[in-house]
Amino acid sequence: MLPSNLPTRVLIVEDDEDDYLIIEACIRDIPQKEFLIDWCYEYEEALKRIGEGNYDIYFIDYLLGEKTGLDLLRDAIALGCEDPLVLLTGIGNREVDVQAMTIGAVDYLVKSEINREKLERCIRYSLERAAYLKALKANERKFRSIFEKSKDSVFLADERLFFLDVNNATCELVKYSKEHLLKTSLNNLFARKEAIERIAEKLKMNGEVEDEEVELLTQNKERKNCILSLSMEMHSSGETYVQGILHDVTNLKRIERATFQIEKLRSTATLLRTLAHEVRNPLTNINLSVEQLKLLHVIPAMCFTDAR
Repeated sequence: MLPSNLPTRVLIVEDDEDDYLIIEACIRDIPQKEFLIDWCYEYEEALKRIGEGNYDIYFIDYLLGEKTGLDLLRDAIALGCEDPLVLLTGIGNREVDVQAMTIGAVDYLVKSEINREKLERCIRYSLERAAYLKALKANERKFRSIFEKSKDSVFLADERLFFLDVNNATCELVKYSKEHLLKTSLNNLFARKEAIERIAEKLKMNGEVEDEEVELLTQNKERKNCILSLSMEMHSSGETYVQGILHDVTNLKRIERATFQIEKLRSTATLLRTLAHEVRNPLTNINLSVEQLKLLHVIPAMCFTDAR
């Protein structure tokens, strides 16, 4: 049973009407599923309909006049068709089968072997696979958009940290072109070479590097303070790669240094005021004592004068 209760829209591209009627009858015999089936026997008309994207699945005959079903497959894929394309042939041919799958067909059927069960399996499998691939491509487009539009530097690298892919923010950060970065390693950007061993050791031991403060050297020899995070990941194929993010904190560092200088000046001023206060107090007492001593010296002299 096919998964949806909605009618499945089918286009059969076949230049032989008898073959079309046989395939149509087999499809309509599939139980518990409704189909809307159209027929097209001209190459250009078929390509136009595929481009319009009004069908859920396409069955394409190998022989279509001057051109072949393989040509139609190529042209349909070039138009951006993401719906399942199934190639039909009168006689089985492994070379044609391999070519069809390489181009992008989801299945390959020999017309003399077609029956209701094979078509039901083919349609069910093709629609499920197409839905999976569409979801996968939608996610890929979504994450590619996030990747490209991120304000932080985001990149993929191999285990030696040679770049596999970088976003625009990475190029803007280090002032290198994407073409240049894809030929080099993150290690070549570190301003302090001791960072290479430190990062490699953490990545090897923990499988990740979290919020590591590093200094990068740009193409124009400007130093950039960044926070680096790395994580080891694995493809479904078993191949290991590294995901990385660089957050530029150069301006924050400048603000921190300026704030530190301001606080340092404030502390110095406070210290000077304290010293001045501490020095001024004894000086005031000394001045008062000197004044008193002067008075004591003057008074006896005045008394001696009056006695005379």
